[in-house]
Amino acid sequence: MTSKLDSVLETLVDANSLPSKDSLAEFSDLDQGEIKYLQSKWDQIPIDLRRSLIEEIGKLGDDNVTFNFEEINRLALNDGDEEVRRGSISNLWESENPSLVQLLLEILIQDPSVHVRATAASALGAFVLLGETQGLPSDHLTKIEDALLDTHRNTKDSPIHRKCLESLGYSSRTEVDDLIQAAFESADEMQVRSAILAMGRSANKKWGVSVLSQLQSPSPGLRHESVVAVGELEIKEALEDIIELVDDVDQNVHRAVLWSLSQLGGTRAADILADLYNAAEDGEELELLEDALDNLAFINGTRDILLFDFDDEEDPSN
Repeated sequence: MTSKLDSVLETLVDANSLPSKDSLAEFSDLDQGEIKYLQSKWDQIPIDLRRSLIEEIGKLGDDNVTFNFEEINRLALNDGDEEVRRGSISNLWESENPSLVQLLLEILIQDPSVHVRATAASALGAFVLLGETQGLPSDHLTKIEDALLDTHRNTKDSPIHRKCLESLGYSSRTEVDDLIQAAFESADEMQVRSAILAMGRSANKKWGVSVLSQLQSPSPGLRHESVVAVGELEIKEALEDIIELVDDVDQNVHRAVLWSLSQLGGTRAADILADLYNAAEDGEELELLEDALDNLAFINGTRDILLFDFDDEEDPSN
């Protein structure tokens, strides 16, 4: 047990306050002894601090890929507070550890909270994708798909139902197409949104007509999911339709348009994104456009487009 980790836990348990961000790094790469010690202290940490702790290490892990908070998040999966459990599941989104599958399946089936179960259903989508790309044993994939299909069938009128469908979007199981179509034809907008998200994940362009039909929807949520799906399915003939939504009043739609343009690639998309970048003044907008241009350069197989935004200056020594 390191004195630093002990000191951090003292701050949480005794001082009843959240440690500094630098101190939170002590929760990275815990060994077995440290995990057991943390487990013995966990319930002594007040609920509000456990919630804040999970939230902050999630942010820290996203900002710095050298940190590995998998063990503390696994520990938090058994917390008595549903917000802590949901946060820990979300924090594990990058993990490809097959041993996590069984834990998520147990949560999907047994957790008393609808919202925690829905979060687990969503997290299992990453493992469906991993299985489809042969990064997970086929028996694991079948077990996940069976659980998602069974849960989807038995949780109608619940967010769990929708999240199961969204995760099954990655699956090539034949029965999934009918589930997507049924959700798309539903009168429930949230079901339709989940169907479009699943269409985008399917990598099957047969859904193109359905996706395009919602690009001009009066619902920002439906426009957003449709724009994302256009990018994921790489429906290049929709490029001009996507460009028309660049100035959409909904910021989520606008951000999705930038990403979708970068996915579609080509000179036209590059010109639009470069013009937007040159005109942008807001820092967040500039960052979004830089990411989009980086992705577009990758899609187009070119050097970073930003390198060409500046004219070469003549060397005064020549």
